[in-house]
Amino acid sequence: MTESAPSAEDRSRYDTIKKELLVALPKKRAVDKQLAQIEAQIHTLEATYLNETAQHSGGNIIHGFEGYLKNQTTGRRKYEVNDQDRLFSNSSLTLAKSLELVGDSEDGGPNDENQELSVAQQKRLRDKEYQRKKRASASMRSTESQDHRGRLMIAICITAATP
Repeated sequence: MTESAPSAEDRSRYDTIKKELLVALPKKRAVDKQLAQIEAQIHTLEATYLNETAQHSGGNIIHGFEGYLKNQTTGRRKYEVNDQDRLFSNSSLTLAKSLELVGDSEDGGPNDENQELSVAQQKRLRDKEYQRKKRASASMRSTESQDHRGRLMIAICITAATP
């Protein structure tokens, strides 16, 4: 098979499309950067909202407002925002990449080759580990509580059966 050189019309169309692409790429990069900044801002505002509503009021749109009319205790611990609470941030498929990009631009660029994970990824891993430990602790307490209740029921049955 012999291949012929592209015609003049094909070549001009190729050059036109190439110029359009060169004009469109910087626009796309700017829009991607803007999207990353907006997603990072939503992530931050969402964390602020969840922390403030957990500390100062009886509820929020994620957990509901059942505690709104109850008396608030003054000695509240700092609320840890977990991934399940992030309804708005988690609705974005590009959030992780956006946080990584915003973190890189704040650090001076992605030139830190010895830094394996971005700051956002490290925080996410710490949050996941904290939540895992919290669930394990709650599960352990639940098991201990059930064991205690079982022993209590046995003691009550023995006491009731004794004349």
